[in-house]
Amino acid sequence: MTASSQTPPEALPPELSPAQRLPERVPMSGAAQAAFASYGAVFPVPAGTAQQAPIAETVRAAAGVLEAAMTNGAHTPQDLAQAEADAGILFDPQKAEDIATAAAEQAHAQDQAELAERGRQVAVMAGARRRVDAVGRLIEGRPGYHLLPVAEIAAAAEYAATPYDGLPMTLTWTGRASVPDAHTTHRQVALECVSSYGGSAHLLIEGDARATLGGLLDEEARDIHAPCQTDGCGTVDDYGTSDPALMGWARLEVAGLDDEPRWYCSPQCIADALARAGDELAADDQAAAVDPGEQAQPAAAAVDQAAEDVPRCVRCGCTAAAACEGGCGWIPNLQLVDLCSACATPEELAAAGWRVVGGGQ
Repeated sequence: MTASSQTPPEALPPELSPAQRLPERVPMSGAAQAAFASYGAVFPVPAGTAQQAPIAETVRAAAGVLEAAMTNGAHTPQDLAQAEADAGILFDPQKAEDIATAAAEQAHAQDQAELAERGRQVAVMAGARRRVDAVGRLIEGRPGYHLLPVAEIAAAAEYAATPYDGLPMTLTWTGRASVPDAHTTHRQVALECVSSYGGSAHLLIEGDARATLGGLLDEEARDIHAPCQTDGCGTVDDYGTSDPALMGWARLEVAGLDDEPRWYCSPQCIADALARAGDELAADDQAAAVDPGEQAQPAAAAVDQAAEDVPRCVRCGCTAAAACEGGCGWIPNLQLVDLCSACATPEELAAAGWRVVGGGQ
């Protein structure tokens, strides 16, 4: 039994003859080939893959447009392409670019509107924070039993301003401080203070500000002549620079002083040495200012340190107990230094009211 004997002839569609079958590849005209090449470049197909079948609805819509155009007498490729363009199914690069541009502009406008809204919200929050901070400034440093006028609180809450914004808060240190441990990574010092209203306050100092404040206060409080407790600090010994024990040390030589280079163990000791050298240089300059043509006599610098409180002439080193040969007296001068009459010039004697008679005074 075969299928042909069981199935009536009218149940299956008749087979097409070889002449009626569609060719495997339909030849295209020159215009069609040009159009295919143009639009084929717009939608490239990756190498080694087969192009997917177009969407059925799009194909049916295009077929309907072409069928209607052919029914109306369109026969050339130009007529068919025009029909597709009129129906809006023909790809238009300019139209696609216009659509993309419009979409980008719309997205940009939406972003700008969103940013403007965020800016407005931030401004509102910043204004609220300023008002809260103003109220905090108004009550800061005051004890809990203080009473404030309603007008001041309302002005701070409404306008973020207080009557005391231009006035600094006065804090008085109680003498107590919270100093961090040497091994603490967060180096913060809290100075306990009292406000002018009697409230408690803490002055927080951290980081480099600690060293800066310490240096400013130490300039007035420290004794630059106090000896350092570190063994070898200030010595003139010629230490080897490769010695690990000298890590962090420095060798200082001050120009203008007849002194050898000295080793110091810390920046503080170096600062003290520079301060002492500055005082010595200032004293030399003051002594030389009595007579710019003369310098202080070296003998005056070799005086016994135990008798430094005894007035001595800045030029010859004489004292009231050991006067110059022939006698001398102290000469008042504008520089306010100890100057004897034997070393003073005639101009200095005349300015002091001394009278010179025959080489004597």
